[in-house]
Amino acid sequence: MNPVPYVDRLNHFYRSQGFPPYQWTVNEGAPLTPMAKPLPECRIAMLTAGGVSRKDAPPFNPQARNDLRVDAIPSDTAADYFAINDDYYNHADAQRDINCIFPIDRLRELATEHVIGSVAPHLYSGFMGRTYNRSAVIKEAAPFLARQLREEHVDAFVMIPGCPLDHQTAGLVARVIEESGIPTVVVATGRDLVEQVRPPRSVFINFPVGNVFGKPHDQGRQRAILLDALHALGSTNHGGEIIDLPYQWDAPFDIYLAGVKPA
Repeated sequence: MNPVPYVDRLNHFYRSQGFPPYQWTVNEGAPLTPMAKPLPECRIAMLTAGGVSRKDAPPFNPQARNDLRVDAIPSDTAADYFAINDDYYNHADAQRDINCIFPIDRLRELATEHVIGSVAPHLYSGFMGRTYNRSAVIKEAAPFLARQLREEHVDAFVMIPGCPLDHQTAGLVARVIEESGIPTVVVATGRDLVEQVRPPRSVFINFPVGNVFGKPHDQGRQRAILLDALHALGSTNHGGEIIDLPYQWDAPFDIYLAGVKPA
């Protein structure tokens, strides 16, 4: 099936609710920092924007707006020690297997197999929900995260949006981190969303939001998509490039609007 036209569908939704047109961030170009090391020597960190928190942390606000919270998560956290609170996408499958939206097991396996050099001491969850205060993202929250990544000597950073508007925020954060000298890749399920915000690198997977890495416990597909994202770090030639991955979902799907209450 063709990619879901999230921008048009969301614009229509806002109009139907009596709200003014949403002002999307549209960039013409993007920064690009080349990889300095081969992948087997790289320390990799990762962020999910899917409302994922450790069970011993306060839950995210499922209807979050302008929430710049970012949790640093020890990278040895067990995959079954997470909770998801996010009303902006369907996370039923991710509840069964966090690797659908945060492939922590797959990343650790790649380190064990020496496909990557190592997993960073901390992974991250944040920038979830509907973010309208973009200047705070660009000038405060993203630079702070970039400093944390540099302090832990991260060589490359994988970003995973949850809901459609997470794609815009993730793209803005990726641009700041890239400009700080750390290569980034966004794993997107909304092609038109990343096409307009233009993170430095994106891979597009034509799957429903919330199933970025496929179905629960499909370890082979999860691994393949993560590997594709990591390989994109060294294969892009210009900022803003989108690599279309060849996988297709096995049934039609559409935009998820359950629980959405626009600001």
